[in-house]
Amino acid sequence: LAMGISVVDNLAFMYFDSLGASNTMDGWTVVSTVIFEIPVFYVAPMLLERYGPGRLLLAAGIAYIIRVVGYTLVPDGEVYTMYIILMLETLHGVTYAGSKAGSVEFISSMMPGGYEASGQGILIFATYFGIVAGLIMAGWIQETLGARVMFRVMAAIVSIGVTVYLLAELFCDKAHLETDTVDRSESDENCHLIKSDSCASSASAFADKETERYIRNLKYDSLNKYVTDW
Repeated sequence: LAMGISVVDNLAFMYFDSLGASNTMDGWTVVSTVIFEIPVFYVAPMLLERYGPGRLLLAAGIAYIIRVVGYTLVPDGEVYTMYIILMLETLHGVTYAGSKAGSVEFISSMMPGGYEASGQGILIFATYFGIVAGLIMAGWIQETLGARVMFRVMAAIVSIGVTVYLLAELFCDKAHLETDTVDRSESDENCHLIKSDSCASSASAFADKETERYIRNLKYDSLNKYVTDW
């Protein structure tokens, strides 16, 4: 997905110019992308809580595929061509905000406690590796085969990623559900054992408190004696 987004961010204007877009229209494409990022970022926490990061990444990938395939289907030189492009640019909000929020949350949930920052570093490294690789490959394709072929190749690459996301979401969710069921059963059993132990020992609760208080006082007396002797 990082490969695909980098290609649109850096090479799309060359394609728009070939379609007859003016500099003003190029500016409006940026405005439309940013405007639709803001509401998606705003509702991203609610979407993550309800659907999880995997489905958010799926939505980001599907929105990207629709957008770039739409690029390749618009006609050249028509008056309405760039208006179609403007409508397609609204999908950038779903792609960019969904990929950023979903990937950060996904990596954070995958890393063990205390290594969340390291996970974000790995994510940034993988993202920029994809950006560099995507721009090198896409630039060569655009130069030799044309921009339409380039966008179709990017759509195919992102489709592979979406397929992997989908399979991971299906199988990982199933395994996670089974694990949660087992953990819940063990937790219930432990809860019953704790309750039974608590009931059995309730008669000696006062004695236990007295013993604990005696040991604590004995420890403090020993510590005071050690400090005094020193």
